[in-house]
Amino acid sequence: MFSPDEFALLIEDLSLLPSISPTTRRLVNRMDEPDVALSEIASLIEEDPGLASRVLKVANSPFYPYSGKVASVREALIRLGLASARAIILATSLFDRIRNMPGVFDLWAHSLSVAITSRRIASQLRFPMVDEAGVAGLLHDIGKIPYFMFAPELALQLDRDPDPSLPDHVREKNLFGLSHVEVGARLVTAWRFPLLIRQPIRWHHDPLSSSGEERHMILMVSLANQIAQGFGLEHGELLTEEEGFLRVAGELGLSESALLYLMKELLVDKDMIRQRAEDFL
Repeated sequence: MFSPDEFALLIEDLSLLPSISPTTRRLVNRMDEPDVALSEIASLIEEDPGLASRVLKVANSPFYPYSGKVASVREALIRLGLASARAIILATSLFDRIRNMPGVFDLWAHSLSVAITSRRIASQLRFPMVDEAGVAGLLHDIGKIPYFMFAPELALQLDRDPDPSLPDHVREKNLFGLSHVEVGARLVTAWRFPLLIRQPIRWHHDPLSSSGEERHMILMVSLANQIAQGFGLEHGELLTEEEGFLRVAGELGLSESALLYLMKELLVDKDMIRQRAEDFL
C-alpha cells in the first residue's frame, strides 16, 4: 500500500506517459503544438498500423453520424478534429495497457458511454462545443487508471464492492490520499488540456459546487455520467434519489421528457457501445 505522498509521486511520473510507446508519446505531445500540420499528424499515426486502424474505426463509428466512410487517416482527423483525436489516442493507449485487468473493460465502456451522452446533451442544447463535450466525457474517469496500474487489487475491490453510503471518490481519497477526480485533473493538466476539459474531470461528482465559464460543460458531463450509471431510470419513470440529478438537468434547461429520451437512447445503444468498446482497444 502506498502512502499519499508516494502515490502522488507515481501520478507525477505517469503524467510523463512512460507507459505508452515512444511513437504515441511523441504524437500526443506534437498534437498539442500550435504550429502542427494535419498532414504531419496523419503521417505520424500511419507509422503505427494499429493506431491508424483505431483512429479509422472511431471516425467511421456510429458515434460520429456523418455520411460516407473515410478511408484515410487524414480524412479521419478532419472528421474527428485534432482535440478529439488526441484524447482518443491518449485514452485508448492508456486503457490498452491494462485492458486484461478485471474491471477495466467496464470502465472503458462507461467512459465511452459518457462521451456519447455528453455529445448528445451538447447537441440537444445546441452547445457550440460538441466535440469538446465528447472529449471531457471520454476522459472524465481517466484518474481511475492509476489505481489499476499501481494497486489493482484495491481498484477491483472499489469496483466490485460499492458502498451506497460512501461515494467512490470519497473511498478513493481514504485509500490513496487522492480521489480519481483529483488524479484525473492532475493528469490532464500535465497533458496540457484546456480548462474546458480539466474542470469537468475535476468537478463531475460535485457539479453544483463548481463555478466559472466551464460550469455548463461540468453540468453536462456530470449529467451524462449519472445517466450512463443508470441513475434516474427505473421502469420508465424518472426518479430523484440521486442528489442534484434534477437540479443539474434543470440548470441546463432539460425537461424530464428530454432526460428520459437521453436515457432510453443510451439503453438502446448499450450493446452496440460495448461492442465498439472492444473494437477500439
